[in-house]
Amino acid sequence: MLIKVEDIIKILESIAPLSWQEDYDNAGLIIGNPNNEIKGILICLDVFPSTVQEAIDNNCNMIISHHPFIFRGLKKLIYNSYTTDILSLSFNNDISIYASHTNMDSCSTGVNYMLANVLRLNNLRPLQNISLQDENYIGSGAIGELLEAMTGKMFFDLIKKKLNLPYIKYIGNINQEIKTIGICGGAGASFLQEAINNSCDCYLTSDIKYHDFLSTEERILLADIGHFESEQFVLQRFQEIIKNSFPFSNVIISQQKNKIKFY
Repeated sequence: MLIKVEDIIKILESIAPLSWQEDYDNAGLIIGNPNNEIKGILICLDVFPSTVQEAIDNNCNMIISHHPFIFRGLKKLIYNSYTTDILSLSFNNDISIYASHTNMDSCSTGVNYMLANVLRLNNLRPLQNISLQDENYIGSGAIGELLEAMTGKMFFDLIKKKLNLPYIKYIGNINQEIKTIGICGGAGASFLQEAINNSCDCYLTSDIKYHDFLSTEERILLADIGHFESEQFVLQRFQEIIKNSFPFSNVIISQQKNKIKFY
């Protein structure tokens, strides 16, 4: 069966349409030919020159990433820079790169759905007050429930184990019982007030600034669980979507690790 880049795009966008992405985003086909026949697909969170080389080494001529490697407008293409190295490797090896970012964040079976499954949250629903015109759309962030209430410390122990975190940055009473959990994979500090308004006992996201922590006045247990760590499970979702739709075996998840280290 001949499978083209455009076939993969069509199935991905049937689940997470580009119309769901935020205005500032750059999801979609970043580079490549929609008519190219697929030999293999590499799935990753971010694209680096080493990621493109990993695709080449594994006979993959399409990369699906969560984050678009070209995010803002390019004004210059300088030799031996991060962006031009990716472009050069991709063009020279006929590799297509597609990104599904904030549209996959807003998908009801996307980033937050996968994170909720890992953290054993049930009854998933929107964090924001949105119009649910499509049952597959949940918007940025979600709210879920633990099967049984537990202390914040017990929940944090679970998070550290499941997400492989050395520590969690937080504010609030870690000894209080919690059950209603707000989540937003990636940078979701801007939805903190929604978590408070929805009576969440705890809110998990990443990239929280110092004053965002202090603004809670400890009305909620607020935790920064890492950008990479909170979104890593969406890679499995991309793989599931493709394998469930096509009789295609060479769909692999990148060996990429979080480049940010903890000491």
